[in-house]
Amino acid sequence: MLRNGQNQAHIVARSLGQLARGLASSKKITGKETSKPKLPKPSPVEMPTEEPLNASYLTKTIGSNYRAWSAALEKHPELKTLKRKDLLNSYDALKSLKYNAEDIITKPMIIYYGASTLSNRHSVLVECGFQNVTIQTLAKYVTVVNKPIDILKAHGFIPYDVKVAKLLADSFTDISLPVNEEDLNNESLTLKSLRQSLLNTYLRERLQMDDADLQKLWRVYSRVRHKSFCSLQDTVKLLTKELKFSVERLKKNSFLLHADADNVRRILREIPTIDSQDIRDIGFRRPKILMSTCDSLKQTLQHVHAFGISEDSVLRCLEILTLGPDTVLERLRDLQQIEEFQVLGTNPRVLRLVHYQNKARLRLDYLNQLKVRCASLHILSCGSEAFAKFARDGSDRTKGRDIVVYLSNVLSKDEQVLRNLLSRHPNWCHIPVLHVKQCLEYLRSKKFMTEEIFTNIHLLLYPIKRIEEKLLLLQLPDALEELQLPLSGIHALSNTETLTLILYLIESEFHFTGDGIWTEQHTHHVENFNNLLPDFPESLNKVYKYGVKPSEKLVMQHL
Repeated sequence: MLRNGQNQAHIVARSLGQLARGLASSKKITGKETSKPKLPKPSPVEMPTEEPLNASYLTKTIGSNYRAWSAALEKHPELKTLKRKDLLNSYDALKSLKYNAEDIITKPMIIYYGASTLSNRHSVLVECGFQNVTIQTLAKYVTVVNKPIDILKAHGFIPYDVKVAKLLADSFTDISLPVNEEDLNNESLTLKSLRQSLLNTYLRERLQMDDADLQKLWRVYSRVRHKSFCSLQDTVKLLTKELKFSVERLKKNSFLLHADADNVRRILREIPTIDSQDIRDIGFRRPKILMSTCDSLKQTLQHVHAFGISEDSVLRCLEILTLGPDTVLERLRDLQQIEEFQVLGTNPRVLRLVHYQNKARLRLDYLNQLKVRCASLHILSCGSEAFAKFARDGSDRTKGRDIVVYLSNVLSKDEQVLRNLLSRHPNWCHIPVLHVKQCLEYLRSKKFMTEEIFTNIHLLLYPIKRIEEKLLLLQLPDALEELQLPLSGIHALSNTETLTLILYLIESEFHFTGDGIWTEQHTHHVENFNNLLPDFPESLNKVYKYGVKPSEKLVMQHL
């Protein structure tokens, strides 16, 4: 409102003078709202539900017979947890590898593995010289690759005349791979150790990885060692040529070595842009997105659109594309159930709440215990140290960003215009955006129009209870007579004048200091805020909900 009591009294008096002069010519406005900007309402997106896998479905989908699948499900009950979509993908992969239903029923757990895993394992065995990869061999992949080459030859898995080391070395076509002569002739090596040795040599030559880089790779992303050599080279070529990853950047994001090149090509082809931005640039900025399947990304974007969230919001939180689509859908639905989150639904950064929703919920609960009302989107989703500083400082205020963005959307007004108006009130940043929303909805329920509310925008900062009291007061003839206002007729107050008068009547009780915005329980600022913190941790490392995993030392101290 105003910055000191004297200025407030002067300007409000001037406003009332203008109000009085306008009474002679103004007509009473009925207050019926002709048009309101509508917030985007989410389409009713239901979570996919499906029955557990049963023998009838497996018989119909894959083949063989009902009794065989009943026995398989009884022996391997974990098969029932497999999603039908994943089952179909695995079955398609097995069919492409020339396995039929009778093969599959001999090793039913084979369908439990993902389609990409099955295809990759088959490719690895073929690269190692296996002439006939049976479904039994594929099912025992882990055991097989841990066997020495001479043992595998003795059991007929690999022909005796095949030089496995040379065969594997020759599969690297994008560089000339130097191979130790001893390794070429040493058949006491296991397939796993031989492949590891050749892979290390390739990564040193192709990506200039040193021992420290390799140690980190195998410690953090050990799955890369199981990737077929042809597939690995295809991925490296795609990332360096198509997406322009430098060797250094690829080393820093070495998890990309496990990416599926065919899946990345599908992403580039089927999702060429997001909000007009090239998907290649997006993948370069957030490489982890390239690890998501193309189908998952498309489904996530569909869910976001269904909830009225723009693709511009996706660009502001690209991490949302690294979550599973079912997780995104569930969190978007939850977003509609929590008022403090719901009011931020039009904020362009709302997807940060979806990405950090578990953390945001815990923080919101914690701040509610502190009676802190102004939990901004930034505070709910920021880093652990920034949140801890906010909680410890005890400043129950925001920078007003959430309020400005919300009102800009619902009132269709420029953000800077709104900020300039609101900043005239000294305490506007101490009001939570949820209260502003509730107050706006209350005034609309009383048939005040959007433009009338905008003209008296500071009223949105005040307690609804006080507004309601003054509104009722202005409906009493005695009160109107005492204020020397007309009771009815063509000189009666307009809606805009009514709102202006309500604001004046509230602030007159507080000597025009702006303190009329405080409710009884928030009349005084908390001075010794740190003394009221409910079990705030001494160290951020002790509590998961602040985003940092406990160190082993701290865990041992608390056992």
